[in-house]
Amino acid sequence: MRVGVCILGVALAVPSSARPLFPPPHFSQIGLASPEIAQARAQLDAGEFEAALKTVQAGLDAPDVTDDQLVELYRLQGLTALYLGDETLARAAYEKLLQARPDFELARSAPPKIRALFAKLKEDIKSRRLRPVTLEVDPIPDPTPGEPVVVTATIQDMALGARARLFYRRVGAQGFNSVDFSRERGAPEHYRATVPAYELPAEPTSYEVEYYFEVADAAQRRLAGRGDSYQPLVFQVMPRAVAAPAVAEDTSRPWYKSPWLWVAVGAVAIGGTAGVVALSSSGERGRVPITVRVDPQ
Repeated sequence: MRVGVCILGVALAVPSSARPLFPPPHFSQIGLASPEIAQARAQLDAGEFEAALKTVQAGLDAPDVTDDQLVELYRLQGLTALYLGDETLARAAYEKLLQARPDFELARSAPPKIRALFAKLKEDIKSRRLRPVTLEVDPIPDPTPGEPVVVTATIQDMALGARARLFYRRVGAQGFNSVDFSRERGAPEHYRATVPAYELPAEPTSYEVEYYFEVADAAQRRLAGRGDSYQPLVFQVMPRAVAAPAVAEDTSRPWYKSPWLWVAVGAVAIGGTAGVVALSSSGERGRVPITVRVDPQ
């Protein structure tokens, strides 16, 4: 029994009982396969193309998808789109795939007419310029010393296999260190990078750190960025806050605050002795007389 499939106006006969059209690749090629990849392949083998397309899209939207898994998902999306006659979607899928894997080829088991159409798409994509990548990221404000710096960015049309990185170095250092931006869960266009706290120690004096952002494809071609190694951006790490020296409590209480003084004064008042009691300081503060008048009884 054969099932007829029309691909871009070309009728293909797909044998229902023949071997699967999409034999599973070795795990060494795509790493650990995602559930969506396995399900989409089974749906394609069963001729459930609409369902397979939805499954592939779910796999593309899943968090923490590796580049190797994305290659397989885009491959399945392109093939499924060709089976459904959607050349626009097929071109978009293969464009993303071929930006990261320019030498990618379909398996020999793929139908010859699909291989011919893929080859045509490949040549068309190679002759076109890469889709521009949009990077939106704010400059890093002067951070708190001894704490990590978290940078968020919005990256649109990120090519498969491309890497977004934050490069940084202390002014005067020879080379730049770098940290990768990672995609945030549930937000495919939102990315985050963190400069570790130990890279920004608190020191007695301030210092400057040069940095720049860059998105590069698999061939290390710069797709987008802000600043560069020749004209980097700069932030300053302020010096460690110096605590004011603690003032030691003067245990020698001024003479006029001594409780024994006022006990003596009270004794004078109770005794009813008329007259004047004059007290003075013999310390460095100088002489400060205090007079206490007592009414006779």
